[in-house]
Amino acid sequence: MKKTGLILALALLSAALQAQEIPYALPATSVTVKVDVRQESFFAGPYAAYAKHMLNMSVEDRDRISTEITRVELLPRVEADTGAWYTCDAESAALMALGAQGLVSLGGSDEQTRWNFQPGLRSDYSDKGLTEPRKQVVQIVYEQIQTDTALVSVPVEQKVMVDKTLEDKAQEAAEKILSIRQARLDIAMGDTDANYSGEAMQAALDELKRTEEEYMALFRGYSVVRKQSYVFEVLPSAGVTNHRYLVFRLTDEGPVAEGTKGTPYYLELHPEGTLPEEQSQRKSGKGAVRYRIPQVCRVTFSRDGQPMLQTRIPFYQLGRESVLILSK
Repeated sequence: MKKTGLILALALLSAALQAQEIPYALPATSVTVKVDVRQESFFAGPYAAYAKHMLNMSVEDRDRISTEITRVELLPRVEADTGAWYTCDAESAALMALGAQGLVSLGGSDEQTRWNFQPGLRSDYSDKGLTEPRKQVVQIVYEQIQTDTALVSVPVEQKVMVDKTLEDKAQEAAEKILSIRQARLDIAMGDTDANYSGEAMQAALDELKRTEEEYMALFRGYSVVRKQSYVFEVLPSAGVTNHRYLVFRLTDEGPVAEGTKGTPYYLELHPEGTLPEEQSQRKSGKGAVRYRIPQVCRVTFSRDGQPMLQTRIPFYQLGRESVLILSK
């Protein structure tokens, strides 16, 4: 009796599972665009205007920022198309487990964070070229001296401290550079009071070279290079005729997804081959499931129309839907 009851319960459970409707979504293909960007910030030296006159060298005299794409990677990813939901019975769902990627996708997009080159850099020459900001000058002042007959103005020298002008600082730095070069030459030629040899000579030359570079930066400037990675998502739509998608615009501050400034970078899709005709729009239900035949596209990543990278990717949402009949 107990055995009969157990068999009956299992039969009822099996019937309930078969009658249960299971929701599923057709797949869609998105493209993750990963780009590596190199940003160079150049800061002109504060004495750049005097480099030609004082050191006979040509240097850049304006700050600038430049960015460039150093690496691009296109990663296709299958996800659920939330606009294409259907239901099927449990018996039909067992088949979908054999080909889940083509029949159903329940995964979502990974959360991505975009980082820009922030905050902006500023020039800093505080550790280059140790010079005093003020200098001593001699001024002539006139003092009134009482004589037996009248007051007489007498010139008197007076030493005062004044702020150095930019040209004064540049002149001092240029003189430092020239004296360092002369000292390095004297050491190499042995024309010094001190005796240098072996490691001592090399250490002295290296220290002079380091000091010279600090002063030279005040004239020729310096650069700071930063590298950053970005991630953008592109989800093509079947409802458009021109599959040309703006991924980002490259500005001095880095790639931005919105705005009108900067060089545009596009993802372009060009379908290949032909697909079978779409079947009748029969709703999937008991004994049937809907699926998609993907459209293979030639994908081009371009910089303002100039191709940079090409690959082939199947896009489910651009393909054809069909119905698989499992039972009648």
